[in-house]
Amino acid sequence: MIGKTTKLPFNPLAWPSSPHDFTGDDNLGIYAEETTPRYICGTRYTTWDGRVFKYSRAIAAVLATYGADNNAGIINMNVALNQSTVAGDRKVSWLLDSGAGYGADGTVAEDELIGAYIIMGHGATNARMNRMIIANEGGISGEAIELTLDGPCSDAATTPFTEILLNPYRYTSRNVNGSYCSKVCVPAVNCDANEYYWGQTWGPCFLTPGGASAKVGDAEEGRSLYFVGDGSVNSAVDITIENGYQLAGFVLDESVAAGSAAPFAMLQISI
Repeated sequence: MIGKTTKLPFNPLAWPSSPHDFTGDDNLGIYAEETTPRYICGTRYTTWDGRVFKYSRAIAAVLATYGADNNAGIINMNVALNQSTVAGDRKVSWLLDSGAGYGADGTVAEDELIGAYIIMGHGATNARMNRMIIANEGGISGEAIELTLDGPCSDAATTPFTEILLNPYRYTSRNVNGSYCSKVCVPAVNCDANEYYWGQTWGPCFLTPGGASAKVGDAEEGRSLYFVGDGSVNSAVDITIENGYQLAGFVLDESVAAGSAAPFAMLQISI
């Protein structure tokens, strides 16, 4: 049976209601990593100086000062709901096939889709509805499960085709698929697979230089930083940004000609 509310908190946190480390006596807060989840992935925390962190989970090891990839993926490309939608519906029914779920094994766990985004009716011109999933039933291939949406359907649609993007903060890794992945945060600490952590998305932050830019910020006006495949950053003056590199932010600390900035950066992923 599907619940109406989640089992973990998800409301935005703000200083001084700091995240707590329940695993020991160090009270590491946003610098803790642990295997027990404390919040819904994607929960936002803001420090007094405006830095923003998102609660995240590693599916493969991630490193502090390197961008962490979104390896969530889209789990039901162009699959139709098995039931039509009616305006006002807050729950929709999805028939699982053999390729459904993150592991493409037909299995979806209860509430695994919290924080995922669903588009319904994207093939139509007048019934496109984009919602977030806030709860879901668990099931296996051949079963229909209910998905609870964060808002009602605005239109009727006959068994609309859908796509679901999994919660991007629940499936992070580093350099698994290189430049095919977008960076969604910079972990505050090193983490192993299946550990939860806080990843920074905005504000002053140290970013590891690499690739073509062993020294970032050493060129006049070379302040813009871009993520490369392994999660390190390059200066815009050292790469061809028209290739589509992801903006990381800009060098925050002062530099000099032919010198190397640290680089402490103004991280600019999301607020």
